[in-house]
Amino acid sequence: MTEHHKEQLRSLLDAALREDRGPTLAHRFYERLFHVAPGVRELFHNSLEQQEIKFTQMLQSLRDSLDRLDNLVPLLWQTGRNHRLYGAEEAHYAVVGEVLLLALEDQLGPEELTPERRAAWEEFYQLVALIMQQAARAQ
Repeated sequence: MTEHHKEQLRSLLDAALREDRGPTLAHRFYERLFHVAPGVRELFHNSLEQQEIKFTQMLQSLRDSLDRLDNLVPLLWQTGRNHRLYGAEEAHYAVVGEVLLLALEDQLGPEELTPERRAAWEEFYQLVALIMQQAARAQ
């Protein structure tokens, strides 16, 4: 991942995680996810508020680890293993990726979710999902 991609991702996540935009990115994400894939709701045992906090913390960790991807891999590996225990399936990763991109579009609009930032995010999400899926398979 190039430094330019990291900067694009950092800017994207900084903008998306700002709390002065109305509904949070996490709220938009889960609202869409449960609409698109209502069956996954049963995989979540926390309150929606708690889950939104965990989701936001994970996105912050992703942002904060962009310069130390070696620190990111163990976090994603453990998260992938945990998601497997919760009942997440490989097919869920594609749905989550699509829904998250839609939530980013809603949150940021085309001015901030530029084609370049979108491409950087899509590439990064594929890496994140791949690591998590490999961890789940290794279990």
